[in-house]
Amino acid sequence: MASCAAALALTAGCAPDSVRNIEAQGFDAYLDSLNRRCPNLMIGNNNVSEWLRTDGSQGDSDYVYWLDQTSRLYYHRITPAQYRDSVIGGLGQGKSDTRAVDCIIGSLPAQRPTSPASDKRP
Repeated sequence: MASCAAALALTAGCAPDSVRNIEAQGFDAYLDSLNRRCPNLMIGNNNVSEWLRTDGSQGDSDYVYWLDQTSRLYYHRITPAQYRDSVIGGLGQGKSDTRAVDCIIGSLPAQRPTSPASDKRP
């Protein structure tokens, strides 16, 4: 998953710092943990678990949107309620997506940075 941020930087020039910054190791570790904690993640027709396993698909605007919103959540730029509304509203189909979004939010580390610059792990 460490290549996730670097790969997305090439395809999404306007992505937030958390995605452009290849040193966002805490965010990458969080994304890696989602496959273990939240197997078979589906939001709408999108297989989030597959995105995580393969570092997304180049040119997949749903993946770019999900990753952007998830990084905003991770770095405290949006609240869990805002994340839920934006992800289910943008990608989901309603109640069936609640389990996936609940798991993503529930897997957030208690202590997380507010920017990629403070996200460097030794």
